[in-house]
Amino acid sequence: MGRMELAQSYFPFIQPRSAWLKFKTLLLEDPDLSGFAKQRRRTLLPSEVNIIYQHLGRP
Repeated sequence: MGRMELAQSYFPFIQPRSAWLKFKTLLLEDPDLSGFAKQRRRTLLPSEVNIIYQHLGRP
């Protein structure tokens, strides 16, 4: 899943770039998830998405 796609699922009523920046802030605030915000890849593996869901809940 693309990181912006995931961000938009959490923040559906704002622009994709703004959703990603807001989502990235959420990830950086959680020490267990901060690595996902710092990676260069634009996609997340299904296992990574599941870890995010476990910490933040499903959108």
